Amino acid sequence: MKKSAFISDLIFTYLTTFLFTLCLFRYVGIKLIPSFLLALVCGVLGTVAVGAYLQSKRKELFLKKSDERLKEKLLLHLALLSDEKKTQFFQERLSSPTTPIKRFGRLRIYDDEYFYYLHFSLSPVNADDVLRFSRLKTGKQKNVLCASIEEPAQALAEKLKIEVLTGDRVFALLKSRNALPDVYLGETPNERKRRFTLWLSRANAKRFLVAAALTLFTALFSPFPYYYLLFGGVLLLSALFVHVFGYE
Repeated sequence: MKKSAFISDLIFTYLTTFLFTLCLFRYVGIKLIPSFLLALVCGVLGTVAVGAYLQSKRKELFLKKSDERLKEKLLLHLALLSDEKKTQFFQERLSSPTTPIKRFGRLRIYDDEYFYYLHFSLSPVNADDVLRFSRLKTGKQKNVLCASIEEPAQALAEKLKIEVLTGDRVFALLKSRNALPDVYLGETPNERKRRFTLWLSRANAKRFLVAAALTLFTALFSPFPYYYLLFGGVLLLSALFVHVFGYE
């Protein structure tokens, strides 16, 4: 999680907690100033709790939903590339000034320490694929980069001291190097889905929050507060929902 996103989440949590508890305390009959002070305390406590949760979440190894979708796009993109393009893709993205990657025909690349076999298709790596790669005579560590692998093939690779990097690790490796494609093959634009994504964009959470704040603020002084409390609460819940479940 980026630092700016983390700070944004904390600010959002504080404002929603403060507004909700302020209106709650006023609703139960507590005077404005004590309600304001209590809401400040609740906002701080809620923000601290959410901050601790987000910090622990950063340590998890599971991919975020957005990363999971991006990973699936990447694996389909690699499967659709020709063997020549796959080889070129990984040769360019795994190379560095200190560790250049060289080709050994199609779907095989190597550097000073490792020898890589590339297998990205709609079918997983099987035991025969592992056997063919194992016959290659080299003193380098053999690695298989693939989307997925069958369990017998995985067990055989472990016996033959061949390391297997499946889709999650390949995606993480490319992402850490800022080496993901700019354009993905197989990605078809869908205007209806695109509009729906825009409606549920996390950026809209701020707009919902501002509208909720103004509506709930009006409820504090209106002789008919229930109308404003109802719609302010709906807007506040909408802001929270979009912020948590919305698209990036």
